[in-house]
Amino acid sequence: MRLSAMKPAHWISVALVAAVVVLALVWLRSPSPADSGSAGAAPVADAQGRIQMNADQIEALGIETVAAKPAKNIPVTGLPGEAVPPLDAVTQVTVPFTGVVTRVLVDEGERVRAGQPLLRMQSRELIAMQGDHARARAEAGVSSQQARRDATLAGEGIIPEARHAESSARAAAARVTLDEANAMMSRLRRVPGGQAGEYDVLAPQSGLVLRRSVSPGEAMEAMAPAFVLVESDALDVQFHAPISLRGQLQPGLPISLANGIEGEVVAVGADTDAGTQTLRVRAHVDKPGTLVAGQQLAVALLLPAPADAVSVPQRALQAHGQGDSLYVQDGATFRGMAVERLGGDAETAVVRSAETLQPGDMVVQKGGSVLKSLAPIVE
Repeated sequence: MRLSAMKPAHWISVALVAAVVVLALVWLRSPSPADSGSAGAAPVADAQGRIQMNADQIEALGIETVAAKPAKNIPVTGLPGEAVPPLDAVTQVTVPFTGVVTRVLVDEGERVRAGQPLLRMQSRELIAMQGDHARARAEAGVSSQQARRDATLAGEGIIPEARHAESSARAAAARVTLDEANAMMSRLRRVPGGQAGEYDVLAPQSGLVLRRSVSPGEAMEAMAPAFVLVESDALDVQFHAPISLRGQLQPGLPISLANGIEGEVVAVGADTDAGTQTLRVRAHVDKPGTLVAGQQLAVALLLPAPADAVSVPQRALQAHGQGDSLYVQDGATFRGMAVERLGGDAETAVVRSAETLQPGDMVVQKGGSVLKSLAPIVE
């Protein structure tokens, strides 16, 4: 039959058949009830704020999880510190007499041996001291001889015992004066062929010249500091900690530096620094040779973590009011919880929650903002 010869009733029949065919195709292609949770369907939170999702939906939303780890320490980062020599390894070298510096014989960074000349000075006081030393030596010799002679005479009964006691006391006093003069002279060495009153200041110990405080031509008073010597390459780290941590600071706490060096707190200041209102803390480090005295450092203090604390990636945390929250996966279920941030560093945060949050729980580290939009945490 030609189309032009078809009646209107025939057109209606053809249209009905076509509609039935289209509906059948649509029904065949539509998801079955078992597929109602596919990636194309939006997950919906239940009354408890939990979200059920299958693998396709998790992948489609870009959700990634990582296991929470046990937290042994709470890092307190960014504490300002400085590399300093240990207190028991430092010696301050002073000049014994007032005078003028004629030569500086060593400089900072040099290693010296005990008795090595460090500094040459000229002093009028030394001339007077040399006379005093000669007189003390002579007096000690004469008084000692007299004491020995009086001891013999007293033993023979020729002189009274009181005279012997007097000469012995005078000899003892002369020896003390000579010992003091010898001690002063032992710290210096007269310059052979030098000018009157010229002497070298000697190193009291072997070590490294850490600091020099003198220059040629400089006039110096007696006992003025000239050099700082340190016995070895050992260095400590001195840093400043907030006063709020006073109750937790104690010797033995570990520290770490950005270059991987680790150390241990050995002393905590008893008062606050007037300028920064912080506490001074000193720590020994395990690789002192990699530091330079005076080097400025960023110190991380590692405080002990509570038993219920865990470590999670920083990016797992979501803002929640004045605090933080995160989402945990349990099988196909995701649930959010508020957490207390105890501390952390650039990569990880140490947290705990009033709800159950344990090491091994799968914490959402990517896609948390999507979960937050689907099921905000309501307290």
